[in-house]
Amino acid sequence: MIRDPFGGWDFDGIKQLLFMIGMVFGIISFAAETSGNWYDPWQRISSFVYLHSTVFLILSMIALLGLFWHERFMGGLH
Repeated sequence: MIRDPFGGWDFDGIKQLLFMIGMVFGIISFAAETSGNWYDPWQRISSFVYLHSTVFLILSMIALLGLFWHERFMGGLH
């Protein structure tokens, strides 16, 4: 989604992806604001990550390596 067929970066795709992520974060914060503080979901997520930091780090490394190898074999990186 963020690589064009010629090997460069697809800046329109990157902007679209960032906009979608920002809107999802905004909707979650707005929904939390109606019943408490806007940062309550983010505090819960950060405390969950802190409590399970080893598992989170291992899964993050596996996900990043998987993304790297996917891009490499799909022709993104040579």
